[in-house]
Amino acid sequence: MSRNATEAPRLVQIEGRTFRIRTQVVVEEVDGEGAAETTEVIQREDGSFEMMLAGADATSIDKSERAILDTAYPAIRQALSQHLSSVSQKKLNSL
Repeated sequence: MSRNATEAPRLVQIEGRTFRIRTQVVVEEVDGEGAAETTEVIQREDGSFEMMLAGADATSIDKSERAILDTAYPAIRQALSQHLSSVSQKKLNSL
């Protein structure tokens, strides 16, 4: 179930600590340099992941959904890996 921007985000509590989980998906038209279609997900220097779709594919709900899921997966895995590493490090430091 989605919430609108005026509602407070859900917070996740683990062992009494609270964590915020946020996701942002951007679909935008691009022109010029770097606008070539790609069939693979690439990681940009800022840490985000992207894939370029041809105009015909971008108007297909199935192809657009697949591209969004394909770019979201590595972002989710990276965020989860960083989170679990941080939690593990904090546990080690508290011993």
